[in-house]
Amino acid sequence: MLRLLMALVVIVGLAAIVQVEVGFDQVERWLTTAGSTVRLPGSAAPQSRNWAGYTTTGGTFTEVGATWSVPQFAPDSPSGADAIWVGIGGVHGSDLIQAGTQETVTGRGTTNYQAWVETLPDVSHPVPLPISAGDSVTISLQEQASGDWLVSFANNTSGKTYQLTVAYASSHSSAEWVVEAPSGQRGRILPLDNFGSVSFTQAMTVKNGQRLTITQADGRPVTMVGQRARPLARPSSLDEDGAGFNVRQSP
Repeated sequence: MLRLLMALVVIVGLAAIVQVEVGFDQVERWLTTAGSTVRLPGSAAPQSRNWAGYTTTGGTFTEVGATWSVPQFAPDSPSGADAIWVGIGGVHGSDLIQAGTQETVTGRGTTNYQAWVETLPDVSHPVPLPISAGDSVTISLQEQASGDWLVSFANNTSGKTYQLTVAYASSHSSAEWVVEAPSGQRGRILPLDNFGSVSFTQAMTVKNGQRLTITQADGRPVTMVGQRARPLARPSSLDEDGAGFNVRQSP
């Protein structure tokens, strides 16, 4: 499968320097389906090796969107990456159309920021919308006609916008609002950067023709876990308006 090289993360080990391709080849993106679900002790909520946020199923989904702020990183932050996005599909099947932002920390005092769109099984592609640390962005996907999706990006801080139309055959089977540990070469999950906390607001979807909040769409929280089911990032409860929540990194 083709892969798009988005950035090069240099990870300094005790004995060697390891170079890792940071892309969004998400062959094994969703790991909470039957047979691979990981449960935290005493928890019945879904867990994933690389997703944290909210998902909803049980209908036909034709639009999704949300607003969030791009994380800021200290100059001495360790190497890693994260992706923040909204999407349609991907919970019950292999189809997924999504758009979001990527943050890649080099570990040498610099961080790369990028907006992108992806349609599985293709890899992600950057879009020409400049983003910086702390920027507020609004991103949405809307099916305008059968298989034609309008992908809209807005940098609310700079006032710049970008739109494109993507042809994609979706199952329309789910909607997602997610912070992810991206995958790189051969689908291996990359180290998660220290993003701290990401707040989603104005999160919405169109389910069975109705515009709904996450609460109204019966969204379910997903916790990202690592080895031995150790929590890496957790979503908060939904705000009173049903359209906002935080994803907070575990210490």
